[in-house]
Amino acid sequence: MTTKQRLLYIICMFTDFAVFIEVFTVSRGLAEADAEPYYLGIVGAGFSFTAGVASIMGGLLARRFDSRMIFQLGAALVALTIGGTMLAADTQFLLPIYWLQGIGLGFLYPPLIGWLNQDEDAHANSRGVSRTLILFCVAWNFGMMCGQLTAGSLYVLGKSWPLGAALAVAVVNLVLAVVVARMPLQRKPRDEESEVAEPHPHVALATAFKRLSWIANLGGMFGGAMIVHLLPDLAVAIDIPADDHGYLLASWRAVIIATYFVMHYFAFWHYRFSVAVVTQILGAGGLIVVSQADSAFALLIGLALLGQLVGYNYFSGLFYSTAGSSNDSRALAAGIHEATLAAGMAVGTIVGGVLGSMYGHRVPYLMSAAVLLSLVVVQGAAWWNWVRPIHQRRKRAILDNVAVVDDGVSVDTVCATSE
Repeated sequence: MTTKQRLLYIICMFTDFAVFIEVFTVSRGLAEADAEPYYLGIVGAGFSFTAGVASIMGGLLARRFDSRMIFQLGAALVALTIGGTMLAADTQFLLPIYWLQGIGLGFLYPPLIGWLNQDEDAHANSRGVSRTLILFCVAWNFGMMCGQLTAGSLYVLGKSWPLGAALAVAVVNLVLAVVVARMPLQRKPRDEESEVAEPHPHVALATAFKRLSWIANLGGMFGGAMIVHLLPDLAVAIDIPADDHGYLLASWRAVIIATYFVMHYFAFWHYRFSVAVVTQILGAGGLIVVSQADSAFALLIGLALLGQLVGYNYFSGLFYSTAGSSNDSRALAAGIHEATLAAGMAVGTIVGGVLGSMYGHRVPYLMSAAVLLSLVVVQGAAWWNWVRPIHQRRKRAILDNVAVVDDGVSVDTVCATSE
């Protein structure tokens, strides 16, 4: 691991630590001020929408122009918007400043993810790529978890305390971003044979699963948005205090991180659609449990079931985006991955907020479960059209006595274990 990579992991952690202190403080403050669920939905949807659009823009700009400049601009916007939120906490300017935060995230993460796996062959060195991805995922989730715990603990002292802590960390993060942007990439040496190597046989399969993961992201974060932006409303309604609310969110993140470790150490899920289906069904069950919860313990069970889905979708989506993209297009693939997550959050938050205002606090979670299960059907149809033909071509290759080998695993083994 290079020094630059270590600093990038620290930046991931600091970014989400600062941003999710802000998210917790703003959403909890609005809920305690008796804001309607539809308004919480608008606030959260605007944040997610700007993050989604900016993720695609950040990926495109990083590919076309100097990615270092885009990266530093993202870090600067994160710090500026947290400072602006402190100053505009009780004014009409809170929403546009809060939404601007999404642009900072969208500009920062695509180039960062592209740098982490620069020059890595996800097929020849899948273990190394997985190690890079899990460190990245753990870094930002650990930052988010610590941010939610810190926000829940400091919130009882007043809104300025958690936001002040977030601003201090964001300023340090900006300094680190400037330092990292001035460091060389330290590319790995590549021999002439690797430059002209044929595309790996699994590239087509990875590309198909990459697209499937984008559909899964929409459903998973449709439900995840409820937890990030609308759970404060339910927590206040069932009398869960702010510090317990913070512990619940941190526990949710702990389950997500544990899922990453399972996926890193065991490869049973690689190119298996059935695993994705099971995780989504469990996630839908978690949303149903949350919808019926009347205690912190019941919420914890529901959040754990949903958390394994959020962890699976994020890690698998990044893995397939890396494996199914060329070196130059990884920042863009990461941007689309982040954008589909943000799109699911944006739509889920605003639809859930409107339904919450019309029909009660619990209905949005039931609706999210229904949407999630519906998108499983959509993914099944997409798998039939995108993945099944690839397996059929490989089986025909076996019949024609064409040996296709991937990391020592023959085609007949791959076809037998993949769906």
